[in-house]
Amino acid sequence: MAIRLKRELGIWLFGLSLMTLGVAGCGTLTSATVGGAAGAGIGAATGSSVGKSAAIGAGVGGTAGAVYDIYNYNRRDRFDDRFDD
Repeated sequence: MAIRLKRELGIWLFGLSLMTLGVAGCGTLTSATVGGAAGAGIGAATGSSVGKSAAIGAGVGGTAGAVYDIYNYNRRDRFDDRFDD
């Protein structure tokens, strides 16, 4: 009984943390996914290690997505009250 409760609680916590990551870091998560897929494709096409290429692509894509999210969050014109007419 206790093992089943721990397992179900772990599944709920994992799902909740995954949902939070998806909401908070959408650009980072999306970029890492696209980078990993592109890296795997390049690795398969060139005949090198697909797993290593996917990991490198996910790392580079996630970093680029995080930098893009941070840049967009800290833009000065984000808080500008003027509207283009």
